[in-house]
Amino acid sequence: MDKNSSNKKHGSLARVLGGDMLGSRFVLKQIPLLLLVLGGCLAMVKVRYEVESLNKEKSRLQKEVSYLREQRVQMQKQYQESIRISRIDRELDTIGVGLVAGPPFELKVERESGD
Repeated sequence: MDKNSSNKKHGSLARVLGGDMLGSRFVLKQIPLLLLVLGGCLAMVKVRYEVESLNKEKSRLQKEVSYLREQRVQMQKQYQESIRISRIDRELDTIGVGLVAGPPFELKVERESGD
């Protein structure tokens, strides 16, 4: 009996390695299921690729949002500074003093030469 079981195992292994198993009726019936599994695997690969692309896009957009927030803060600072200057200018105008728009003037004193 030992010879039959080892012969049977050897015969089954030879059939699998030889490709005889692929032509059997059982495997032919299971082809739609195998194609379904293959299609599912391909769909999983496609979804994973799309998710990875979306994650890269999300990361890029987050960096852009961070940069734009910094720019907005800088613009707000400039705007508030200009508002402060214009408010000071209005208050000085009410008392008759204006802000100097140009550079300050340099006073020069001419010296008499004692030659």
